[in-house]
Amino acid sequence: MKIPLFRPAASAEPMAARLAQSFADVLRSGTYILGPQVQALEVRLSALLQGRETVAVGSGSEALLLAFKSLGIGSAGGGDALDEVLVPAYTFVACAEAVLAAGARPVFVDSAPDDFLPALADFRNARTPRTRAILAVGLFGDASGLPELVAWCRDEKLLLVEDVAQCLGAQAGDDAAAGHAGTWGDAAAMSFYPTKTLGAAGDAGALAFRNPLHAGKARLLRNHGYRDGRHHCLGHNSRMDELQACLLHAALDDFPVHLARRRAIAASYLAAWSDLPMRLPRDSAGHAWNYFVVQLPDTREREDFAAKLAASGIATRIYYEQPLHLHEALRPWHGDRGALPNSERLAGCSLSLPLYPMLSDEEIGYIIDAVRQAARAPGNQHPTTCQPPS
Repeated sequence: MKIPLFRPAASAEPMAARLAQSFADVLRSGTYILGPQVQALEVRLSALLQGRETVAVGSGSEALLLAFKSLGIGSAGGGDALDEVLVPAYTFVACAEAVLAAGARPVFVDSAPDDFLPALADFRNARTPRTRAILAVGLFGDASGLPELVAWCRDEKLLLVEDVAQCLGAQAGDDAAAGHAGTWGDAAAMSFYPTKTLGAAGDAGALAFRNPLHAGKARLLRNHGYRDGRHHCLGHNSRMDELQACLLHAALDDFPVHLARRRAIAASYLAAWSDLPMRLPRDSAGHAWNYFVVQLPDTREREDFAAKLAASGIATRIYYEQPLHLHEALRPWHGDRGALPNSERLAGCSLSLPLYPMLSDEEIGYIIDAVRQAARAPGNQHPTTCQPPS
């Protein structure tokens, strides 16, 4: 059996046939960018995010940049070149790129000792008098830290930008009334990259704002600052196309079912692997389970484990091979602030396993058995606390 790390829903029948007809209708319409499909998608996303005004853009990376600029953070957004944004060190590079492109300075924050996410205390310790905003990343689908973080930001008069690229659909709590990811901060940036909980067939993204005035600024910025025949400011080319919006409408129809499927698969994994010599992800209430990332004892054990799964036909991937402060392009911004040991440790021992709605029950059973066998094999008998790479 061959199981890829991800399989898009749009590649399977009957969705593929349904999309073919919808795409044909869009092509015949002659309207391909920022048309009725995009406008209708913004309305649906706003409903998903409890009425927050939503602006569709070209990618999740552009969404992050436009969030900072719309909020006036950094010199490019009308703020100060010395504005600082606290950014988790263990996340995707676009988070730091967006801060820098907005003309602000990233300050990298270590993960908590027992989690992929920074704790509130980590953000507190990293704050300086120059801190303007916090970037809260719902890494791998976990938005559980938002309530505590947003309360602190309000008390300290700091702006909060949510990166919900991996946690759209997550809730920050364990009941139906819990707030959804994307509804806590001053702005939320979404990515619809194909592997996300809500995925397109290419690059696409969106923004949601607490203040409609910020949404209005983002609408200008996404289209070269253009409105009513004039360019009111310098902006970007970050326009969503109608074909991506069309696919996202279909994906939204299936979103609740697919989210429930992700949670059911994660529950099966957690139950089946609880006794294995690896650390499982924290089962936070409301988790969206964009990725299922485990921790092996060390880098060598991870390589051995991944090789055994590959021999069984199961693809894996490392998220992320380096924390942000160790990337050559970003190291100068960290300077002499020292090691971030938890993020560095995670980069050396974490591994993502297949989890997505298109997995069949047979494939799930096969993955469970193969992981149990690989983790129990000689060479995988060490304690579950992973060690940093030597």
